[in-house]
Formats: sequence, C-alpha cells, structure tokens
Amino acid sequence: SNHPLAGIRYQRKLEKAAFEAGGSNYYAPVQLVKDFIAEKPSTSLGNVIPTYIIGFRLTDINALLPEIISAAIREAIKNFSKKIKGFIMDEAILTGIETHTSSPVRIMRNKKYESNIKNLYPAGEGSGYAGGIMSSAVDGIKAARASVALE
Repeated sequence: SNHPLAGIRYQRKLEKAAFEAGGSNYYAPVQLVKDFIAEKPSTSLGNVIPTYIIGFRLTDINALLPEIISAAIREAIKNFSKKIKGFIMDEAILTGIETHTSSPVRIMRNKKYESNIKNLYPAGEGSGYAGGIMSSAVDGIKAARASVALE
C-alpha cells in the first residue's frame, strides 16, 4: 500500500501476531536459533534462559513473519555464524520480534540544530535524525552542544 501509515499498520500486524504467539499475556515468543533455522517450533530450552522479565512462550518465530523476511533472517544468521564461531550454538535463543523502527516523521531543524520553534532542538531517533543507539547519542551530543553554542 502507498498509504503514509502503511508501515505502521504492518508493524501493528506483526506486533499482534507476536502478542498472540506469546499467549496474549505479554509473554515474549521465544525459539532456539537452531529450530528457527530448521523452521520448526521449539519445544524445550537448554541452559540459556530468556531474560525477558514478564515471561516467555516457546513458539515458531518463522510463523510470525512473512517467508521473505524469515528466509533473510535465517540466511543472515548463517552468514554471521561464519564470522563468529559458535554463533549458532545449540542453546542460542531468539526472543520476540523487534518491530520498533526509527521515527516515521522528521522534525525539521536548521544547521544549528534548532527547529522552527525557538530553543527547541529535536535530536535522536524520535526526531527522525538517527536510527539507533549510537547515532542517537551522537546526534543528541551535537544538538546539546549547538543549544549552548559550543559548535
């Protein structure tokens, strides 16, 4: 769909599927990496226990995602395992599906990091200028420095 909110609608669809797979009680869906790659639901865990504090439920995370996405993740895990020996160990787990994205909007700002509202310095992921922890941190530092005219 070309609708401006199509991505958010899709995100909600994935989040609903994950919620239901977790048992509709805010438990996280969990699967062993080796089972994800084999495309079969996990039925037990080894010594590695998920740290999600609310709880978890064993499932098949492949079933929550479109095949094109599951296939890409499976391939990425296999490729990553070639670079980090043991990455696909028997007890490695996947927890939930990450649907958080960077902001779908951008709060406009000038070269001095200030928005059209005086003394408002939008920064980080929520402002639409960064997409992760490190880039948000760097953007926040730059905006903070600009706000006190250090740059």
